Amino acid sequence: MSQADEDAIREIENQFNAAWNRHDPDAIAASLADDAQFITVNGAWTTNRQGFRDLMQRLHGPNGPYGASVRRSPEIKVTLLTPDVAILHTRFWIKGEVMHDALSQQDRESVGTRVLRKVDGRWRIVATQNTDVRHGRRH
Repeated sequence: MSQADEDAIREIENQFNAAWNRHDPDAIAASLADDAQFITVNGAWTTNRQGFRDLMQRLHGPNGPYGASVRRSPEIKVTLLTPDVAILHTRFWIKGEVMHDALSQQDRESVGTRVLRKVDGRWRIVATQNTDVRHGRRH
């Protein structure tokens, strides 16, 4: 893998976090392919960029649980499968979720897997699966 490709893929995660922290749904969804599949830590499954953008609008809106949250990804691993397909694994934290139900978490640690495809020289997310870390579990 070229350093430029790895840097570009890492930058997708960095830009995703920056957009999240600005609570900008359009920018949060900008790195997704039009037909991207995205499964959130809570099991919401969107099947295209617009659907994911709409979900982010609700979650980051005035009454949304993430409207004041901050997201960071201190652990990032990039694996190139072919010259135009890569996997991005991350460990990320979300701090500041508004406590709106019994499942809310003020501080959330999660891991994520993103599949990316290089189209016309630009890396795009085509699939994402995020999972919350449940401490104390051994399996």
